[in-house]
Amino acid sequence: MSNDVAFTDEEMAVSESHGYPRAYAKLCRDKGFGPFSHGPPFAFTPYALVPQEDSRAKELDDMFPIIDSRAKPTTKPKIFLNLLWKQLNHLGNAGFDPEIIRVDPYGNVLYYHADAASPLAWDIDHWFPCSRGGLTVLSNLRILQWQVCKRKHNKLEFLIPWWDLQLGISINQFLSIFASSNSDFRRRAFSWLFSDGESEELNNSQTVDSHVFPQHFLESKSKLGLAPAAVVVSRRESFDAPLISLDFNRRPKSSTPIIAAKKVKQFSNENENAMMVTNPYQAIAMARDSLKQREETAKMNAEIQRLDNEA
Repeated sequence: MSNDVAFTDEEMAVSESHGYPRAYAKLCRDKGFGPFSHGPPFAFTPYALVPQEDSRAKELDDMFPIIDSRAKPTTKPKIFLNLLWKQLNHLGNAGFDPEIIRVDPYGNVLYYHADAASPLAWDIDHWFPCSRGGLTVLSNLRILQWQVCKRKHNKLEFLIPWWDLQLGISINQFLSIFASSNSDFRRRAFSWLFSDGESEELNNSQTVDSHVFPQHFLESKSKLGLAPAAVVVSRRESFDAPLISLDFNRRPKSSTPIIAAKKVKQFSNENENAMMVTNPYQAIAMARDSLKQREETAKMNAEIQRLDNEA
């Protein structure tokens, strides 16, 4: 174990209810702790770790060793699909239906009906890998852009470079395509994103090429910027409290004795977690949707209880 980290046996053990060790969650929350914490906007070029950093990364990786490289999920992850999808941020403020367009935790835009070849395609990931003892429970599952999911595989989140987590289409890229006045650019981009190209139906009355941004979004984007004006934050509920600090731009008071870890100020960029973006318009949107969220929470809790009873 690395000399600057100390955890109890209880913190290192996989929690039956959460599916991952508490120590793993604490390390992932401390964004100034990992070797790949220096990213955009000041470092745009991927880099290799120096020998000392590489050695430390290996020590940290050994804290949660791979037990079985062929380990399978303890149940079918897709039974949680609807709940996981609703936990993701969406672009409803820009007029995109949350049922089909969402954003993963790393800022990659997802399309529910995307074909396997699309950069908007997704998969279900075990936050703490099965190969290291992770369990297939709701709090240990996330929907990620498919390339990110494949690249992450058995790795630990706090030991993954930022450039391996931003492989899809960012919020700004996605919105810029729809906002472009260059029809050739839009046509080529749509053919890459959607199997039916510009003719892909977003709903019964609208194709991707005919999408129109709402007036309130057009007014907000000039003040807030393209991505901040579009994002609607989907709050995680109390049953998923251990993950909240990963999704909001607030650092909890650490109870982990990380002595030598250097605290580095984090800077936002377009591909960071969209939950970190806050503005008055989002607050209004969240208040407007509060009733719907409470209803969805009740349904979600009922579904979780049903799954627990079946288990």
